[in-house]
Amino acid sequence: MKNNNQLATAISLVSLGLSSAAWSANGELFGIDYSSSGFIRVEAAAKTVSEENPFNQRGNVFNGVTVDRNGGVNAGTLLGLNLPFSVGLPLTDTATRNGEQANNDFNFTQVRLENTLQLRFSDNWSATAKVRGIFDAAQYDEFDPNSVNSNAAGFLYGEPNYFEYDDFETGGVQNRLEVAGDNYMVDFPSLYLDYQNGPILVRAGNQQIAWGQALFFRVMDVANGLDLRRHLILDFASEEYADERISSPAIRVSYQLNASWELDMYAQAFQPTVYANPNTPYNVIASQFTVHDRYSDANEEINSGFRLKGNIGDFGLQFMYTNRYNPDGVFRWTASNVNRDAPGIPGSGLILSQTPLEIDPTGVWSAEEWFTYAGMARLDGVEGLNKLITDFPASQLLLARPVNGIDAAKEELDLFFILTGGAGSVITGNGMGGLRGHIEREYKREDIFATGFSYIFSGEPGSWLDQLILNFEVSFTPDRTFTSPDLGQDYLVEDEFISALVLEKYQRFSRSFPATYFVFQWMHRTESDLFGRHLSGMGGTINNAPTGVDAWDGLVLALQQPFPGLVWRADLSVLYDTRGGVFVQPALKWKPSGNWNIEAFYTYIDDDISSNANENIMQTFDWAEEFGLRVAYQF
Repeated sequence: MKNNNQLATAISLVSLGLSSAAWSANGELFGIDYSSSGFIRVEAAAKTVSEENPFNQRGNVFNGVTVDRNGGVNAGTLLGLNLPFSVGLPLTDTATRNGEQANNDFNFTQVRLENTLQLRFSDNWSATAKVRGIFDAAQYDEFDPNSVNSNAAGFLYGEPNYFEYDDFETGGVQNRLEVAGDNYMVDFPSLYLDYQNGPILVRAGNQQIAWGQALFFRVMDVANGLDLRRHLILDFASEEYADERISSPAIRVSYQLNASWELDMYAQAFQPTVYANPNTPYNVIASQFTVHDRYSDANEEINSGFRLKGNIGDFGLQFMYTNRYNPDGVFRWTASNVNRDAPGIPGSGLILSQTPLEIDPTGVWSAEEWFTYAGMARLDGVEGLNKLITDFPASQLLLARPVNGIDAAKEELDLFFILTGGAGSVITGNGMGGLRGHIEREYKREDIFATGFSYIFSGEPGSWLDQLILNFEVSFTPDRTFTSPDLGQDYLVEDEFISALVLEKYQRFSRSFPATYFVFQWMHRTESDLFGRHLSGMGGTINNAPTGVDAWDGLVLALQQPFPGLVWRADLSVLYDTRGGVFVQPALKWKPSGNWNIEAFYTYIDDDISSNANENIMQTFDWAEEFGLRVAYQF
C-alpha cells in the first residue's frame, strides 16, 4: 500500500491554488470581480464480478495455470541447426506461470478536490483557473515484482505507479501543467485568459476544445486526446468525456461573422492521450509489453484547425478541418536494449538486446499465452512472430526463423520458451522463464476533413416529431496511420471515413414530471474500432489468426429523467457493438441539499452475445463490471 504521507503532499499542493476565503466566494477585490467555487468528492467503484483485469500481472489468466509446451519436431529441426548444446527432439515440458491471482473488492478508490476561480478585469478581459487534485488510496491487491523475481527494465515496470508518465527511462509528466506522484496528481484542466470585443473572442491558455456530439462517439471532437488514468471511460457516461478530455495550451479565436455564421479557429501544443499505467486497475495495454514512448519526438509540435458553423434556413451546417498529430499514437516492435542472458545460454543477452525481447518472469511463458493475448489485443500472433524475426536480424542469431501458419508458430514459440529457461526448462529447470516484448509508441501527423448538418423537426405539440433534433457528422482522414496487427516496422496507412447520426429530443409524458431527454446515436467506421484499433486485427483466438472485419458499427441509446423538485434524476446509457457486445449503465443522482451531490451507477458489460468476443470492443473491458459511487460536497 502507498504511504499515506503522500495524501498530505497532494492536499498541500492543491492548497497552493486554494484558500478558505476563496471557496464559493463572489465579490470584488482591487477592482476585479471574482467568483470561486469547488468541491471535494469521494469516488469508488466496487467489483461485481470475480474477474480481474487480465492485462495486469496479477490478473493474467495464466497465473498458476499449468500449460503443456510442445517444441515440436518441425520447430526443433528448424532451430536445431548448430545448437550450442545437445537436446533431444521433440522438446516438450509443462510450465506454470509464476504469479498469484489478485482478489480485489474495488477497482477504483480516489479522492478529488477541485476549485474554479473566475476573474473579470473589464468588459473585455477575463480569466479562468481550475485546479484539480486527485489522490488514489491504492487499496488494491498490487503487483509486487519481488514476489516473482522480476527485474524488468523501465521506469513503470516495478511497483504500480498510478499517475506518473513513462518514457521508459526516466518517468515524469506529459501534461505541462501537472505535478504527479505514484498515487497523486495535481493539474490545471483550465488556465486561460479571454479577450472579447463584439463578435470576436480570443482565448489563450490551457483549455479543452470540444466540437461535435460526444456520448461515447467522437467524430469532430478531435482537438484533444484523452486522459485514461483515472477511470478509463467508465465514469458517468452522460458527462461526455468532460473529465477524460485532456487539456492543452492553445490559442483559440472565435469570430461571429454575422447573425447566422461563426468561425472557430485554434492552434495548440501537441498533447498525447495518456493511457493507464501498467498494473494499475484500468490498464489496457497487456503488462507483458514494455512501451518506449517517443513523445519527446513530437512534444514541440503544433496542432491546428478551424470549424465554420451556421444556418441556412432550417438547416444547421458545419465544416471542419484539423491538422494534428494523432494523440493516440501507433505501436510497433522496437529493440529492448536489455542485455540479460537467457539461463544456460551465455552471451545471449547481447543478442536479445538487439531484438524486442527481454528475459523476465513478467513476460509471456507459452505459445498458448502468446496467442490468447494476441487475440485480446487485436494482434496477429503468427505475423507478429515473423516480424519480430525479419525486422530484427539479431533474432536469427538465436536461430529463429519465419514460420508459415499458426501450428508452426506455436511449435517455434514453445521451443524458444523452453530453451530460454522457462519453468521446467530442459536446460536449467530453474523457472526463470518469460519473454517480455518491447514496443515503441510514435505519433503521426494527419489531416481530418469533416462536415455535418442538423435539422429540428416540427410536428404536432407533444408528438415524437415535435422539436426532434437530427445531427449528422462525417469525417474523412486520408492516409491515416494505424498500428499494424503484426507490430511490424511498416505501419498500415489507410483512408478512413467516420460518420455518426444523432437524434435528440425532450419528451414529456406527465404534467407531474419534467420532460425526459432521449438520445439515439449510430456510428460507422470504415477502418478502425471505437478505440482506434485497425479492423484487420479482429477475430484472432488461441487457435486462429485474426480474420479481420469489414467495418465497425455502434449504437447508443441514452435517457435522463429528472424527478419533481429536481432532487432526483435517473440516467440510462447503452452502447451496443453490432458484432455482439453491450455496455449498459443505469445511474441515479441525488441532490439532497444545495451542497451535497450523490451519484450511484452500475456498469454492466457483456461480450458474449456473438460467437467470437474478439470481434467486438467489449471484451477489452468486460472484466470491469462494477458499482460506482460518487459523493461530493460543493463549496
